[in-house]
Amino acid sequence: MNAIYQLVVLLCFLTTTTAQINFPSTKIHYAISGDTLSQPYYRNISIDSVSENIRYAIISLHGDGRNADEHFNIITQAAANAGLEDSTVLLAPIYPFQEDIEQYNLGDDILYWPDIDWNAGDLSRNTQSNPRPFRISSFSTMDTIYHRLAANNPSLKRIVLTGHSAGSQMVVRYAAGGRAQEALNDLGVELVYVPTNTPSFLYYDDNRVLNQGADVFEFGPTDCGSASQYKYGLDNLNQYMEETGETAIKENYSLAGVTYLIGQYDFGGQTNTCARMVQGNSRLIRTHVYFSYVGFFYGDSIYNKHRMAEIPEAYHEFDQIVFTDCGMNALFGVGDCDLYADGSQLFNHRPNADAGGDQLVNPGDLVLLNASQSYDQDGEIEAYSWTQISGSPINIDFSDSVVAQFTMPEGGENINIELMVVDNELAQGTDTIKIVFNQPPNADAGEDQQVGYSSVVLLDGTQSFDTNGELDGFLWEQLSGDPVSVFSADQSVATFYSPNIEATLSFVLSVFDEQGLSDKDTASIFVSSLSINAEGEGKNKISLFPNPFNSMLFINYLSQKGFDAKRVSVYNIIGEKIINWDVSNKNTENSFIYWGAKDERGFEIRSGLYFVRLEGDKSSIIKKVTYLK
Repeated sequence: MNAIYQLVVLLCFLTTTTAQINFPSTKIHYAISGDTLSQPYYRNISIDSVSENIRYAIISLHGDGRNADEHFNIITQAAANAGLEDSTVLLAPIYPFQEDIEQYNLGDDILYWPDIDWNAGDLSRNTQSNPRPFRISSFSTMDTIYHRLAANNPSLKRIVLTGHSAGSQMVVRYAAGGRAQEALNDLGVELVYVPTNTPSFLYYDDNRVLNQGADVFEFGPTDCGSASQYKYGLDNLNQYMEETGETAIKENYSLAGVTYLIGQYDFGGQTNTCARMVQGNSRLIRTHVYFSYVGFFYGDSIYNKHRMAEIPEAYHEFDQIVFTDCGMNALFGVGDCDLYADGSQLFNHRPNADAGGDQLVNPGDLVLLNASQSYDQDGEIEAYSWTQISGSPINIDFSDSVVAQFTMPEGGENINIELMVVDNELAQGTDTIKIVFNQPPNADAGEDQQVGYSSVVLLDGTQSFDTNGELDGFLWEQLSGDPVSVFSADQSVATFYSPNIEATLSFVLSVFDEQGLSDKDTASIFVSSLSINAEGEGKNKISLFPNPFNSMLFINYLSQKGFDAKRVSVYNIIGEKIINWDVSNKNTENSFIYWGAKDERGFEIRSGLYFVRLEGDKSSIIKKVTYLK
């Protein structure tokens, strides 16, 4: 490929002359809403003829010179050389421009297209000087041709769409966006696309070749702002392609059978359009690059359906492509072509580095860095490198191995590490991983309480938290005082019955995080016959009514002293949560809840003592209520 690139630098420009365009009297007719317009075409057999003998069809699309007659003569001779002229329909439609209508007096029933994007599926024109009753996409004309061929030739097995230069651009775009393919495939008709000497291609993402002079191509973002605009990419699709849809366009092209043929000396195609030039500096290079790109985009399996051959000693001439072993093989399936390129050797995928997920680690623990999920889809990874890029200083052991390790410092900043992998073509891939210091959880056993004799007491640890994640466990244990039985000791809220004597009871709450770190907090419970009203009955309007209740409980949580309830929960005597309500966004004028004595699943609760807990930002209030059936 270096030799190709160097030859392009020495490119010599060829002069061309405007030739007379020949328009045949034979026409394809298109009817919409009672109006009929026509398109000139060359053919050996009428597209509307019905035949049991036709097994093949070749459609050849002209370039900007509209030389459909030359195309027809070339494929006619080629069909004869292949011995298939009696079983093959040969078509060469013409896509006229407005200037042709006037210059060649084509008549007011002839369709004509824009002279720029006729080959991209744009609509035909309707101007004041040459009005037409309807407009039709050039791709819609191809759909119609395909369907008529299939309908009128029941023995049809294969349709080949080929084209030269501007016509080949239509071939590659219609192969992706055309809508007749699925129906014809269902009929058992094979569709083949043979673009020759193609000036530009349709790309399916924003990546373009990074160094077109390289022996092995790599792809990445380009600084050409219009590179992905249709007809070079999938941004701002025209009406026909928009209706096909981006997803279908990509899928269609992956399923299409495409053979790219390019002349060895087709060094032309230079333009001031960056969207075309970022595809390559010449038609020759663009074809090699694009054949590599489809493998980059779809993977190597695309080469089961896509082929590419560079034709020796051929220039930018259609006949120099067709009348070769590769041309005849691609168009008619006869003979052999030993020039098809191995697409997987034309480009190199960057390896995919995978440093693993971020880790939460305790100080002093051993940290393992594992790159075993890294891969290279078209080669092998030959080197690994682990490098610290920020955080508390560490020493990485085995930093050039798939698995590396280091000891987490006792404290400091979180650590960021980069993994770099290098494949057998020296392409690199990188990924980063963050190692986060695990902070111990925070235990909160709640405020000390003063309670009466033989009361159900709640030990509330719900204000405990873990900065790095979720708490993994709770444990309530009695430290001192007359022994009591603690219910739900492994939950955030536990309960016990106070003794029938004055006593001071002490409890410790231990909380654990997922990494095994823990924290403790204590709470004291003072038991006396004259208990202080811990519920603050006289300080706020929080009330439960009626109490006891047997059908509906009215919970009023409006405070007079600045306590704003955020959540209301109901617990049973063993600390199990029955139901809860988020009231953080409730209107303060309607600060009440009607509870019908049912749990969160809608089942009626049992008779007994329950606790209504009202949680605020910094404190909570617990009130008792009895349910009687």
